[in-house]
Amino acid sequence: MMADQTVYSTTSPVTNERLVHMARLLLKQWDVEAKAIEVIQSGQMALVWKVYTDDGPKCLKRIHRPKKKALFSIYAQDTLAKKGLYVPRIIETRNHRLFKQYGPFLFVLYDWIEGTPFDLNVHDDLIAMIEALAHFHEQSVGYEPPPGVPVFSKLGKWPKHYMKRCRQLEAWKQLAKLDRDDPFSRLYLAEIDRFIEKGEEVLQQLLESYYETWVEQMKKRPSLCHQDYGTGNSLRGEDGNVWIIDLDTTAFDLPIRDVRKMMAPFLFETDEKGKTKADIVLEAYEDVRPLTKKEKKVLFIDLLFPYDLHELAVEKYIRNVPITEAELAEAMAYEQAKWEEIERRLDSL
Repeated sequence: MMADQTVYSTTSPVTNERLVHMARLLLKQWDVEAKAIEVIQSGQMALVWKVYTDDGPKCLKRIHRPKKKALFSIYAQDTLAKKGLYVPRIIETRNHRLFKQYGPFLFVLYDWIEGTPFDLNVHDDLIAMIEALAHFHEQSVGYEPPPGVPVFSKLGKWPKHYMKRCRQLEAWKQLAKLDRDDPFSRLYLAEIDRFIEKGEEVLQQLLESYYETWVEQMKKRPSLCHQDYGTGNSLRGEDGNVWIIDLDTTAFDLPIRDVRKMMAPFLFETDEKGKTKADIVLEAYEDVRPLTKKEKKVLFIDLLFPYDLHELAVEKYIRNVPITEAELAEAMAYEQAKWEEIERRLDSL
């Protein structure tokens, strides 16, 4: 299911042998004969093996998600594949199940998609990726999980997510005060209040926008969001089609959540003609799935929220990753520039 961009496992020979043996035992649940098995990803909760068979390569994967969320994405992927979307087919077990559970973990066997990763610096690659995303959103409308499978939805939850992040940014001030000798923490204490205030303003803008009305409409016939779309989760297959892989985080949400994540890194990056790549992303998406002005306003409001700064603070104060003062200053400068750029776009609607 993965491809040339895969980071191969660097486990020791002993660990690698143990994982291959584990895969062979697991594969007894499927009607496949493994000629060879390669450990592709390990060292985390997610495990991925490439299984070579006479019927082509397969991907055996341990899903790194709670069972309730994993079931939603597994059945969604199966439904989309059967509808003809370019997502990997799930291979049923001997007992005609889509997965095998051992302990708290779900294991799934997929077709392995051979292909090449996209280069976001190549105009045609960027367009192809975004158009595929729009088709994914469009064609996933109407998916209903089977009875007994919990619904994983983020529809209507953005305000709570904004409030949670603002509270976290406020709470981390206490951690920063305990480490005033650290340049990162000193800068955080000096500047973070204005970013918290901006986050609260964005929350108010969201509540006054078309967001809640749109959510209520989407609840009637929701579409899926990938939630982690990018070059690592899309491939140009050997058949020339764009394949979307790794749907583990898939959930019901407004489709612009995926669009926002694709646009944000490109707000200030331009092509050879001077057009921002963020505009190219939005135009390519709308060529397939047009957005109304009200919907685009919700998209721009979501872009205003200081996600990047929050993620940097998570790295520092939750994951204890050493982050420099310069990195924090760069993130703050980006957020400031982003506000000006997005406000300009909002004014032009």
